[in-house]
Amino acid sequence: MAEVAREVIVMIESEKIGRKIPNLELGWDAIDVLVTDQGLTTEQKAQIESNSVKVICA
Repeated sequence: MAEVAREVIVMIESEKIGRKIPNLELGWDAIDVLVTDQGLTTEQKAQIESNSVKVICA
């Protein structure tokens, strides 16, 4: 589905970022926007944003 979408928005808890999820795995190049909680570290946010992903911490 992500391959044909105009925009891919992923919503995930910060503690799960970096874990392997057996049924879904997208590379950062396939994601446009990441929505997560305030638990994301500054370093994690910078690393994700370096892949041209907009990060929203709600």
